[in-house]
Amino acid sequence: MRNTLYIGTLVSLIFIGGCDMFASPAADIPDNELRSKWRECKYIKNPSKTKVLACENYQRECDRRKNKGNLACY
Repeated sequence: MRNTLYIGTLVSLIFIGGCDMFASPAADIPDNELRSKWRECKYIKNPSKTKVLACENYQRECDRRKNKGNLACY
Protein backbone atom coordinates (compact mmCIF):
# COMPACT_ATOMS: atom_id res chain seq x y z
CA MET A 1 0.00 0.00 0.00
CA ARG A 2 2.80 2.37 0.87
CA ASN A 3 4.59 1.65 -2.42
CA THR A 4 1.43 2.52 -4.33
CA LEU A 5 1.27 5.84 -2.52
CA TYR A 6 4.89 6.63 -3.33
CA ILE A 7 4.48 5.69 -6.97
CA GLY A 8 1.29 7.73 -7.26
CA THR A 9 2.97 10.73 -5.69
CA LEU A 10 5.98 10.40 -7.99
CA VAL A 11 3.82 10.14 -11.11
CA SER A 12 1.77 13.15 -10.00
CA LEU A 13 4.88 15.25 -9.41
CA ILE A 14 6.30 14.33 -12.79
CA PHE A 15 3.00 15.17 -14.48
CA ILE A 16 2.64 18.51 -12.71
CA GLY A 17 6.29 19.36 -13.28
CA GLY A 18 5.78 19.00 -17.02
CA CYS A 19 2.95 21.50 -17.07
CA ASP A 20 3.46 25.21 -17.41
CA MET A 21 0.97 26.18 -14.73
CA PHE A 22 1.79 29.86 -14.56
CA ALA A 23 1.53 30.87 -18.20
CA SER A 24 -1.86 32.03 -19.34
CA PRO A 25 -3.24 31.21 -22.79
CA ALA A 26 -3.23 34.92 -23.56
CA ALA A 27 0.52 35.19 -22.95
CA ASP A 28 1.28 34.17 -26.54
CA ILE A 29 -1.10 36.68 -28.16
CA PRO A 30 0.60 39.60 -29.95
CA ASP A 31 -0.03 43.06 -28.52
CA ASN A 32 -2.33 44.28 -31.31
CA GLU A 33 -4.53 41.16 -31.16
CA LEU A 34 -4.72 41.33 -27.36
CA ARG A 35 -5.67 45.01 -27.57
CA SER A 36 -8.50 44.33 -30.03
CA LYS A 37 -9.89 41.43 -27.95
CA TRP A 38 -9.64 43.54 -24.78
CA ARG A 39 -11.52 46.42 -26.44
CA GLU A 40 -14.13 44.03 -27.82
CA CYS A 41 -14.80 42.83 -24.26
CA LYS A 42 -15.45 46.40 -23.12
CA TYR A 43 -18.42 46.73 -25.50
CA ILE A 44 -20.21 43.42 -24.86
CA LYS A 45 -23.50 44.16 -23.12
CA ASN A 46 -24.57 40.66 -22.05
CA PRO A 47 -21.60 38.26 -22.29
CA SER A 48 -21.87 34.52 -21.81
CA LYS A 49 -20.03 32.86 -18.93
CA THR A 50 -17.27 31.62 -21.23
CA LYS A 51 -16.86 35.08 -22.73
CA VAL A 52 -16.62 36.57 -19.24
CA LEU A 53 -13.83 34.12 -18.41
CA ALA A 54 -12.03 34.92 -21.65
CA CYS A 55 -12.35 38.66 -21.02
CA GLU A 56 -11.00 38.22 -17.50
CA ASN A 57 -8.00 36.40 -18.96
CA TYR A 58 -7.42 39.24 -21.44
CA GLN A 59 -7.65 41.80 -18.64
CA ARG A 60 -5.23 39.81 -16.50
CA GLU A 61 -2.76 39.57 -19.40
CA CYS A 62 -3.10 43.31 -20.08
CA ASP A 63 -2.36 44.02 -16.42
CA ARG A 64 0.60 41.64 -16.45
CA ARG A 65 2.06 43.37 -19.51
CA LYS A 66 1.37 46.79 -17.98
CA ASN A 67 3.36 45.81 -14.89
CA LYS A 68 6.26 44.92 -17.19
CA GLY A 69 6.07 48.36 -18.86
CA ASN A 70 4.20 47.25 -21.99
CA LEU A 71 1.08 49.39 -22.38
CA ALA A 72 -0.49 47.16 -25.02
CA CYS A 73 -4.08 47.68 -23.87
CA TYR A 74 -4.03 51.18 -22.45
